[in-house]
Amino acid sequence: MGEENLCGKGQIIDSISIDEIKEMIRTDTIEPQNENKTVEEEKTDSEVADGATDEETKELKEREYSHPVYKQIAFLNGKINSYSKAELIKNLKMLKLDTDGSRSVLAKRLKTFYKKTMLNVSGIQEQTGSSKIRILFDFYVIIDYEATCELLRNSDFKQEIIEFPAVLLNCQKGEVQDEFRSYCRPVLNPLLTEFCTELTGITQNDVDTAPLFTEVLTSFEEWLQKKKLGTKYSFAIVTDGPWDMGHFLKSQCALSNIEFPTYCKYWINIRKTFSNFYNTGKLPLSTMIQLIGREFQGRAHSGLDDARNIAFIVQRLLKDGARIIFNEKLVEGNARRRDDGNPFFSAPVHNTEFKAIQGKFRPNFPQRKSSKV
Repeated sequence: MGEENLCGKGQIIDSISIDEIKEMIRTDTIEPQNENKTVEEEKTDSEVADGATDEETKELKEREYSHPVYKQIAFLNGKINSYSKAELIKNLKMLKLDTDGSRSVLAKRLKTFYKKTMLNVSGIQEQTGSSKIRILFDFYVIIDYEATCELLRNSDFKQEIIEFPAVLLNCQKGEVQDEFRSYCRPVLNPLLTEFCTELTGITQNDVDTAPLFTEVLTSFEEWLQKKKLGTKYSFAIVTDGPWDMGHFLKSQCALSNIEFPTYCKYWINIRKTFSNFYNTGKLPLSTMIQLIGREFQGRAHSGLDDARNIAFIVQRLLKDGARIIFNEKLVEGNARRRDDGNPFFSAPVHNTEFKAIQGKFRPNFPQRKSSKV
């Protein structure tokens, strides 16, 4: 099989059959072009796991690419990189794969398909232990708080959570199964600013008739218990950025004089996961939604609507084969500060740390193996 027949631009990849892949792997007929560049461009999920150290990345890379099939995968990835969006859609249609999303999202989808196919045909699995399990948790609990705010930033203004929403997503099925929502009554600044109401859609009556945050947190934890999360099923908190857990919840717990929930000390920043998997910069929620080929549903800065849209992104990442695991944790004690003096709201979770807590962090992982869902 000649190189032009196998990988001619815009017409070949969609015609590769399983038998042709077997023959290609058996004879090792493809020589990678500009291999180093291609391999660097096509980092695996394990390499780009959020917070991975340089030493870990180097070790993973050496093991990951020890089998000849990775040279062939790298070559195909290089070809896919040259495709226009129309050519990507053509190939995906031929393979009966989804064609929704931006060019970068479509390219990643096609690469993932061929990588998985070629590894299966070659009779090998991913070489890194961290790549063996893609769906680790039974459920994701997606949270996006809304808080009191002012038009002009004031360092003396203490923000309080005024909307506590959560969306429950079944990881195995990729389906949203339930929602939780409650407004919270602020104490320090009980009167909402006009700017806050315009931004969030939350009215003065919504918060005046709402329970205090401590009562809402109790109701939320009862909801978690009812769903058997942390007892029968494993779960992880998912947010868009570090602020919900690292700033809003941390500050609110201090204001309410209660302990920070242990099950929230590790979480998934979906913005990081999206950026690493699709090889984009860190993007706001509205842009991520556009890149996966959807329109934002509902009202921006409505906590529940934001959480629902984050769920759409999680569903797309799961379907495209991303590993969605803890990548941030709470900064306890005196927080490190940025060059501008503002604190970091989270710390990265390195691969080695995730492996150490995997299945053992009891608030999120039940003692016994979780049941099939």
